[in-house]
Amino acid sequence: MQKAGMIAIVGRPNSGKSTLLNTLLGMQLSIVTPKAQTTRERVLGILTEGEGQIVFIDTPGIHRAREGGLNQFMVDQAREALEAPHLVWYLVDPNSALEHELPVLDLLQRSPAPVILLMNKLDQVGKQVPEIRAKMLSEQLLKAIGERKIQLSSSHFISGLSKAGTEELLKSSWDSIPEGPWFYPDPEQASDRPTRFFVAEQIRSRLFYLLGEEVPYSCAVDIESFQEDTKPIRIEAVIYVERESQKGIVIGQGGKKIKEIGQSARKEIEKFLGQQIFLGLRVKVLKEWTSNLESLKRIGLIP
Repeated sequence: MQKAGMIAIVGRPNSGKSTLLNTLLGMQLSIVTPKAQTTRERVLGILTEGEGQIVFIDTPGIHRAREGGLNQFMVDQAREALEAPHLVWYLVDPNSALEHELPVLDLLQRSPAPVILLMNKLDQVGKQVPEIRAKMLSEQLLKAIGERKIQLSSSHFISGLSKAGTEELLKSSWDSIPEGPWFYPDPEQASDRPTRFFVAEQIRSRLFYLLGEEVPYSCAVDIESFQEDTKPIRIEAVIYVERESQKGIVIGQGGKKIKEIGQSARKEIEKFLGQQIFLGLRVKVLKEWTSNLESLKRIGLIP
């Protein structure tokens, strides 16, 4: 008998949600960078093992967001993911603090699904993070979860990076997955997103690695053309920024920075697609797009 269910992966920015998903699927489905709030949209990751299928919902980091604009959209994505999963994985960075976790607890309080508390980044405990601090935070969260009457299934210390504890986590999670037909009949399918989405995400990840602290958050990537019938595959993409000054930073003196971004992105995309590509990049200004509803629609972030 087949089993199928959905697990929402939630937590604060930089709690390791995307890293855990990539580790479980054995591929880089969600982009991961050293900077917080890299994930903007929900991404479905599909794990099919034997007769069972789990659809993971990777969500943007939950934080206090101003009304309207991109930040509100990101929090809404996480909120919507909690409406109908069979199980919720709540990831916590051991270097966090209870007051920082309150926005996540507020959302979990409204979710009908049972929750597994995951103290992530076990590989850092005892090194970058004192063991006593991680244990204290875990105890505080368990108390806060109980006070809010959140349905707690279990709690684990894991590492999404080193895979420590993930085998036990998956085993216990499968017990919560009901019997039923698969959501996606192809056992090799890894996500519901088209290839163009992941290509754009690979380009966006290079912006986080190769630009300064703030500029990547004002950048969006749109794939204008994806020609699969050519050899190599020809991809044309636009990087949108909010201001002329940012456009100059992305292009760089004499076009050096945009060339570096293009070369780095091309390597990552070729690794993802498993074949050579041609990548053309342009930079355009779309004023204040992160706070403008029409601009968010134009870029395709909201319908």
